[in-house]
Amino acid sequence: MREEKVLLVLGAGGHGKSVAEAASLSGLWSKIIFADDSWPQKTEVAGFPIVANIEMVSALISTVTAAIPAVGNNQVRKDWAQRLKKLEIPLATVIHPSAIISPTTKLGKGVCIMAGCVIGVDVRIEDGVIVNLTSAIDHDSEIGMFSHLSIGVKITGNKIVKPFTFLEAGSILAH
Repeated sequence: MREEKVLLVLGAGGHGKSVAEAASLSGLWSKIIFADDSWPQKTEVAGFPIVANIEMVSALISTVTAAIPAVGNNQVRKDWAQRLKKLEIPLATVIHPSAIISPTTKLGKGVCIMAGCVIGVDVRIEDGVIVNLTSAIDHDSEIGMFSHLSIGVKITGNKIVKPFTFLEAGSILAH
């Protein structure tokens, strides 16, 4: 019998829904649940159950395999990741199955790479980074922890993005 793999997604907003969909499509998780402060008034998002609020995450330790903070705010994402670490809940990395990622890319914990992204050779993406829809990162670039690359960001080779950077949709780093 296969062990049930349960992913806990923290945050049931737009990004959280996107993360849950990518995780579901990856086929790596047998169950996906949410913690969000809209609970108990709201009990479902995008077909996935909301089972607790953020303060109640510690009560879910025995029922989840891993968790991912799924909120666009870099500092909140870091705070939630630190809380999960203290609770000894492993951080999951979620990759949409349509993303193309070089086998030499190094991914941190709690990273989310969304649909249509292309990640080149020898790229390093640190913990807690969001690489949103159709973004591209070329060879030998580094993306600092808890950064957020919005939709359609393009980064040419050998670039360094400092931790906690937010790049607006369509941004290009080319020099």
